[in-house]
Amino acid sequence: MSQLRLIGTIALVTWLLVALPVLLYHVPDGSMTWQWIAVYLSFGALFALDLRRPHLLWLALASAAALYLVLLRCNGYEGALLALVAMQLGTRMRRVTGIAWILGQTALLGVANAITFNPHAARLLLPPYLGLQLVAFFVFDAMAREVAARTALAASNTELRGVGQILADTGRMAERLRISQELHDALGHHLTALSLNLEAALQLTQGAAHLSVAKAQSLARRLLSDVREIVAESRTRDGINLPEALRTLVGTVPRPQIHLDIPEDLRTPDPERAHTLLRCAQEIVTNAARHSEAKNLWIIVRCEGETLRIEARDDGRGSERADGGFGIRGMRERVSQAGGELRVVTQPGRGFEVTALLPVRGSVA
Repeated sequence: MSQLRLIGTIALVTWLLVALPVLLYHVPDGSMTWQWIAVYLSFGALFALDLRRPHLLWLALASAAALYLVLLRCNGYEGALLALVAMQLGTRMRRVTGIAWILGQTALLGVANAITFNPHAARLLLPPYLGLQLVAFFVFDAMAREVAARTALAASNTELRGVGQILADTGRMAERLRISQELHDALGHHLTALSLNLEAALQLTQGAAHLSVAKAQSLARRLLSDVREIVAESRTRDGINLPEALRTLVGTVPRPQIHLDIPEDLRTPDPERAHTLLRCAQEIVTNAARHSEAKNLWIIVRCEGETLRIEARDDGRGSERADGGFGIRGMRERVSQAGGELRVVTQPGRGFEVTALLPVRGSVA
């Protein structure tokens, strides 16, 4: 179960349990007010909205709704709703800021209890409610840190696997280049010398011997031409295997489900471009998993002339700002340093759309 779903389940159960005493005791005797019902439903709507489109404003309004429920004095358990707010704070705020928020809403809870009941009751209720909020905060703070650590470890492992693939291809490229150069330099030199000697022999022979020497010279020239074509073709076909490197990257990611669309023959002769593209894909996957809470991620890679184009979109919750956090900014800087361009489009509830354009150094087959 994902952290978001766990929070939603706990919140729903707690929210319903707060209303249970109302249904058992206050509905039969007619002491329940429609005002309490309206504020209670408002809290549920605000919390659900925050789960869908995270914003501290929704949490602040939900906290105010819970405190107002205490002032309405229906059953005395409304303060438990503040623990749900504290639970969400643990996934978003630094510890100092989150604890300060909890202390502030607990102090307001004490004032509300003192107004609704009496100061003595407020003093009795504050410690357990404060403890409940702190437990909720630190539990989900620890869970968020663990998820972040696991995600970072998985990202590092995935990057190492992808970079390992690039290094292996780079090594093979270097070895092929060395062999082709040796073939061209050594064999090409001897074939050229043979052709020149046969040219000289051709001037000194007549009759059948002349025809044999001419045929041998033609074969030597054809063989030299074949050697040059083989060397040129080997260099043209060489390059980093981008499909294999990207499949290595996405193959170890359990969530979201990644739909990769890339031509099987796509190559780039520049290891730095391949590494930049790999890091972009890695950050896109990390953003979809950690921040967007996406279930599906679609990645399309194409070569358009002298430009490598990577397009990605997910079905996550999106964001109000397209500049993103450190990951998006780092990806933008990396693409910019490579002479490319990065575009990010997002809206709350509509996921992320990322397009990266990278210039190709040399040709892509």
